[in-house]
Amino acid sequence: MLTEIFLAFRYLFRGQARHLSFIGIMSVTGIILGVATVIVAVSIVNGIDGSLIQRIMKFRYHITLDSADENILSDLKGKMEKNKEVEDASLSVRTQIFAKFDDTITPLVVRGFELGQNKGENFFSKYIEEELTNSGFFIGKGLRRRFYLDDSIEFYPLKKRLSLEKGRIRGYFETGLYDVDNYYAVTDLEEAKNLSPNYHLFLGLRIKEPFKADQLAKRISKNNPEVAISTWTGSNQELFATLRLEKIALFIILTLIIVIASFNIFATLTVKVVEKTKDIGVLKSIGFTSRKILSIFTLQGLILGIIGSLSGAALGLGACYLLEKYPFIKLPEEIFFTEYLPISVDLKEVLVISLVAVFISFLSSIWPALRACRLCPTEALRYE
Repeated sequence: MLTEIFLAFRYLFRGQARHLSFIGIMSVTGIILGVATVIVAVSIVNGIDGSLIQRIMKFRYHITLDSADENILSDLKGKMEKNKEVEDASLSVRTQIFAKFDDTITPLVVRGFELGQNKGENFFSKYIEEELTNSGFFIGKGLRRRFYLDDSIEFYPLKKRLSLEKGRIRGYFETGLYDVDNYYAVTDLEEAKNLSPNYHLFLGLRIKEPFKADQLAKRISKNNPEVAISTWTGSNQELFATLRLEKIALFIILTLIIVIASFNIFATLTVKVVEKTKDIGVLKSIGFTSRKILSIFTLQGLILGIIGSLSGAALGLGACYLLEKYPFIKLPEEIFFTEYLPISVDLKEVLVISLVAVFISFLSSIWPALRACRLCPTEALRYE
């Protein structure tokens, strides 16, 4: 086998004609650029998907428990606080108001948290930018900038008979989420209940391992069949299915770049077979079998694929590093929820992309290699 490897390298990098070396370089360059392009594109998609998942999880609970009986939720809260898998268990209220800003009426989502408890404060307090008093609404900074808010807000609560009320602004928060910072108001749990009889009370759980939410939800449901349970993964099944489909489609489309680049290897090895016709005849006449000739030329495709894949992976990872360290591509934040192009490199995917490139390069060398191994020694040496 060492002889075949030696001859493969010799034929590949010591061609008699200079243009063959150029063709070999172009073949490898095509694989390098193809692999690098796929790695960068997939890393960008991973980054966007990751930032989207972070956005989903940022201001939501991983598991939500609903019951018409508030006492059941209070009892469950005590049990969940003792569960080692649970990081935070707190009651929460969701309702709505219609805020009046001069001549503009804007619907706002009101979230009520247990702000007087440490765990409730830990969940929301990290977003508080400014606190003016100890009661009233926390308003998003985006809403504050839009309507130049000061220390109070006028609103219509969600009641049958609408009447304009005035509430104090307790402070301002900023989550970095466009919809939350512009359309949410946060207040204490009891204050949110008193706004309107039309509210949704639920128990929210944030757990240490968010992707195990479904497993924990099943165990809770088994012991508490009267409680309706939903998880953040279950609520976003369509989104996750779309993201998976998007990644598969992207991988297939971009792999075609590598396939196109592999045609250069096919052309290079076809020319090599023609150039080395005499050598093939000599090798066969001294005892080389067709299998050994086949190995020599398939090894050339494999070598080109390995060099192209390794170099392409290095180039792709380098490009990802530069894009991550020096972000200069800006995105519209209200659409992508991030200011700069996000990058997330998955080394397993890089390995798969590199192996696919090597495999495609190997496949592209088979037909020229079969043509070489089928040459008859007498035909190969007839005109020499």
